[in-house]
Amino acid sequence: MEILIIVILVGVVIYGLMEKREKKGSKLDSDLAVQKAQKDADAYADVVSYGQVQERKGQLYELIDANLGEHPEQLVQLKNIIEDWANLKVESFENRRSWVRNPGQKKED
Repeated sequence: MEILIIVILVGVVIYGLMEKREKKGSKLDSDLAVQKAQKDADAYADVVSYGQVQERKGQLYELIDANLGEHPEQLVQLKNIIEDWANLKVESFENRRSWVRNPGQKKED
């Protein structure tokens, strides 16, 4: 009788450990899938050069000048927004490539 109880307890412990291991494995798989999706998204991110940003900025300026000439306040606001966007795009492009140009320089956080 005691042996049967011990065998059942050992079986329950082994089953519990296997379940826990399986849950950790599925969690790891899902974490890896999320990381892979993020890496794929980063690989296809909209990274543009300085020239491309300046060209697009010029196009946007022409568009808002043509359509918002009668609304100078909104025109100035939109131009500021476009300028901020352009600066962020250029900075993003430079930061993305900076580790290649300056491998010894540490990133500031």
